[in-house]
Amino acid sequence: MPLKTFDVTNSGTVIAEPLTPEAFAPYGGVISADHQIKNVKSSEANYGTAVKIHKVAPIVNNFKDCSSGKEATANWNIFRCSFPKKSITRGSQGDQVYKARVLERHPFSTQTFIPMGLAQTKNSYLVIVAKNDKDTSPINLPDPSTVKAFICKGNQSITYGQGIWHSPMVVIDEESPYIDFAVFIHENGVDNEDVEECYFEPGFAIEYHKEDTRSRAKL
Repeated sequence: MPLKTFDVTNSGTVIAEPLTPEAFAPYGGVISADHQIKNVKSSEANYGTAVKIHKVAPIVNNFKDCSSGKEATANWNIFRCSFPKKSITRGSQGDQVYKARVLERHPFSTQTFIPMGLAQTKNSYLVIVAKNDKDTSPINLPDPSTVKAFICKGNQSITYGQGIWHSPMVVIDEESPYIDFAVFIHENGVDNEDVEECYFEPGFAIEYHKEDTRSRAKL
């Protein structure tokens, strides 16, 4: 059951950004070697055949604070995500538009998505995030005015920070039947402690250009 259903009929427009560690920092972490090898601590590894880039994304397990008191385990899951054909329409300038109606969050854990087997230069999936509305504390509902969208390349992984609102993963590569993501998260099996959801009607539209990192999100 969702925490709340929002009416976003008259909301404004948000301009999306290319995914970089700096742009995504308020929402968690990005694992992107091409970016981080330049400015994150690194060292030689594998007897000189590799470079180790240190501590590129956060890992948080705060289930000690959950109401049930049930401990969580660290889990690797696989999400096999398909192109959401029924949710895609053509935009006014020929770009494509994804209609999103759900944001979710994990109140006590970070969550990392690592795409597997994708071309490193190809736009492959969308990440949609929002900040908490401070006026709704301690419930911490999402603030629809803070929604942002990012286009991600095939060699980029993301970690949603603890309690960060985000859309389910959105595949935008129409040529692939699906994309497999390896997903790391702490879970204790209690529904409202593992994940919380909010709905948005009639939904917000994410406009994107599938050939490069231009995109526009319309609330």
